[in-house]
Amino acid sequence: MSTLIRQECFKLYKKKSTFIIPIIIMLLMIVQAIISKNYDDVFSPKSSIESAFSGFTWFIFLLIIQASTTISMEFYHGTIKNLLYRKYTRTSIIISKIITLVLFSLLYFIISIIVGVIIWAIFFNDINLLETNGKSLSILSKMLLTGLGTYVGTWLVLSVTLLISCAMKSPGVSIAVGIVFYFATSILSGILTIVVDKWEWLKWNPISMMNIMVQITDKGMRKVTKLELHELFIGNIVYIIIFLILLVFVFKKKNV
Repeated sequence: MSTLIRQECFKLYKKKSTFIIPIIIMLLMIVQAIISKNYDDVFSPKSSIESAFSGFTWFIFLLIIQASTTISMEFYHGTIKNLLYRKYTRTSIIISKIITLVLFSLLYFIISIIVGVIIWAIFFNDINLLETNGKSLSILSKMLLTGLGTYVGTWLVLSVTLLISCAMKSPGVSIAVGIVFYFATSILSGILTIVVDKWEWLKWNPISMMNIMVQITDKGMRKVTKLELHELFIGNIVYIIIFLILLVFVFKKKNV
């Protein structure tokens, strides 16, 4: 298993997008900081800092691209046959891909936080990151919580993206489907909050679990989602596990 994980890490390391896209994302974070510094009516400085200057959101797209291609590329180029000929089991192959994606996604979110703090130090050092106001959390705490909530919600998207891409042979189609799916779930999660008011049992649907990204720092969202924060965490983890188990099953049945 460790050999497969090292191989998967090496594959990502050799991809230009693994380095080019994060650089672009960091530049976009700096651009938002500059706009926020000069036009605070467009981007609130505090909100920008809490979101790591949208770094968390931008990295979701990179992870969707990587999740969409990690399986489909193997079948598209026929490299999956090389792994199977070396007597690796399909289960170990797909689990190694999942573990690698977990490691890289953690790395990207940590980078977002570090770069976000550096940008704050350069542009907004007059804002106290650690200051609390009554029951309100500090800006740094909100940034870390936003990162945690977004990470969990992102993995719900990635688990489904991996499952969908497993059925695809074209990497390009897999990427398109993954991104469309993310936007669709983001839109539907807002619409479903209206439906949940009428049929409260629908609050447990997987799309509503995406609201963890917002509710983790906004307690007022509880009135909309009808779920406690710990229930959203548990719901996300359960759905992620279900989709990943389905992924392993589908991958084992997929024709080479």
